[in-house]
Amino acid sequence: MSQKTDTRLERLQQLNSKKEWINHNLYRMMYREDLYIIAYERIKSKPGNMTPGTDAETLDGFSLATIQEIIQEMRTEQFHFRPVRQQFIPKPNGKMRKLGIPCVRDKIVQEVMQMILEAIYDSPSAPYFQGTSHGFRPAHSCHTALREIRTHWTAVNWYIEGDIRAYFDHTS
Repeated sequence: MSQKTDTRLERLQQLNSKKEWINHNLYRMMYREDLYIIAYERIKSKPGNMTPGTDAETLDGFSLATIQEIIQEMRTEQFHFRPVRQQFIPKPNGKMRKLGIPCVRDKIVQEVMQMILEAIYDSPSAPYFQGTSHGFRPAHSCHTALREIRTHWTAVNWYIEGDIRAYFDHTS
């Protein structure tokens, strides 16, 4: 990460550690070319990210020119997320689960947005989330949740794991 971008995201974390802080012109961070380069670096080797979306493009066709195009669309407020390609994958019980596959440029923009939002809402100095919130956060997972259970819930004899039947099949 470039020093300037790193400093900018750290400053965003510091400012947002004060709950009364109001972010102005946050959208302008979406014009930062280096954020898109970092976003590309973060997702390029994740499994499934070479799968083409509705535009049939893959990450290996992504370029600096594409980043500049996206930024220009952001500046003129012309950027639109594209439709998601739907594919069905088998579940362990034999049924099929619907999977949405966004196009590459949308994945990159989503990653940039995630980086900005994490700097605001998941600041180490004053996170907005409880320490016991383990889902979809940096350095948190089902493993950290289990570790917490083992260390803090020692007198509990029973745990009930629940799942809302086919929840992700019916949300959009």
